[in-house]
Amino acid sequence: MRILAPTLCLLTLVGCSDAATPTERAPVVVHSHVAPGSPNDATPKSALTRTGADVAPLMTRLEGMIGPKVDQVALPADDYSNSSDAVHPDIACPGQGWNGRHCWLMYTPYHNGDAHYENPGVLYAADDTSWDTPPNVHNPLIPYPGQAAYNSDPDQAFDKTTNRMVQVYRVVGDGFNKIMLMSTPDAVHWTKPVLAFREPMHDAVSPTLVLEADRTARVWYVQSGALGCDAGSSMVAMRTASPAPDSSYEHAVWSKAVPVSMSIPNYVVWHFDVMPMSGNRGYLALIAAFPHATNCANSDLWLGWSADGLSWTTYAVPILWRTMHAARSRDISTWYRGTMYEDSVSGRLHIWPSALAGGAWTVYHTSVNLQALLDLLQSARPADFQPALLKKTNRVRAVDMP
Repeated sequence: MRILAPTLCLLTLVGCSDAATPTERAPVVVHSHVAPGSPNDATPKSALTRTGADVAPLMTRLEGMIGPKVDQVALPADDYSNSSDAVHPDIACPGQGWNGRHCWLMYTPYHNGDAHYENPGVLYAADDTSWDTPPNVHNPLIPYPGQAAYNSDPDQAFDKTTNRMVQVYRVVGDGFNKIMLMSTPDAVHWTKPVLAFREPMHDAVSPTLVLEADRTARVWYVQSGALGCDAGSSMVAMRTASPAPDSSYEHAVWSKAVPVSMSIPNYVVWHFDVMPMSGNRGYLALIAAFPHATNCANSDLWLGWSADGLSWTTYAVPILWRTMHAARSRDISTWYRGTMYEDSVSGRLHIWPSALAGGAWTVYHTSVNLQALLDLLQSARPADFQPALLKKTNRVRAVDMP
């Protein structure tokens, strides 16, 4: 595990200052008019031939890409739960560094799986596996809302126009999922949270925020219905808001929900994170989904791509799953909501999934060459992954899941 002084930097780590950038790898190039890794992608497919070095099963090759790099993230204890248990990570990396740091994280503490502690906080990345509490910040930022409610699911994005970080999070209570919004110029002083929109319980799960160059805000979220974590099916929706040039997102009016086409055969989409790709190449989604007839305590992580944010391509196999060696060796019983960052210089996709390992919730890090990953996912077939071999976990109840 790498622990760096805040002023130091390793060239390959996401959490470093912008002064040091790797140059030995060429940037990833994907044709913007087609889905990367889709059947229409013009990328040469010689690497996909299942001969020679590629004769190994696809999931073995996929684990070889991602599994050996899985490392636990060192997290500080928050001031409320006095625990480093955490879930729902979300990363934002302003271009030139913001308030002296390259990458900032939102998360929720989750000591003993108790929603009483599930209140959003903010951290900065010292490096890819060490996150620290900013000076003058006392986490969590959001207090516990009371016995009849709980907080969850923070997400953030950087507004270049105002040089502010904008955060959304979900409050569950009074029969509704309320999506709240607030912003900050420095991670210390935040605006008072305002209601962006609400949906009946649980039809606004895991909101994920993207701010476009023209300041249009997009929020995607999962509609799972009253059963929530035990739902037999779910849908995805999106809302947008476009504040005036001289106005804040706190005063923006959100559109009505628009249906989004995102699904994984035989799985229920539960949590996700959406990331705009560099070079206007569309969006990537990291999707936590569980098999039908189970619940969200049985989640694997999948990748999706979309050109417009509305119609999504998902792939035949997950990228992190419960029976892979990297999960079994760490006693991980479920992968959960994660977050991503694309290093457009090195061509690597950095992934921070949260997971339940033994009885503790924590966050991990891994990275992979994005183009190689998409090429492999394109070649995948449903027969490559056999979810029937995954046993339903009995370790936790659905009610204990964030």
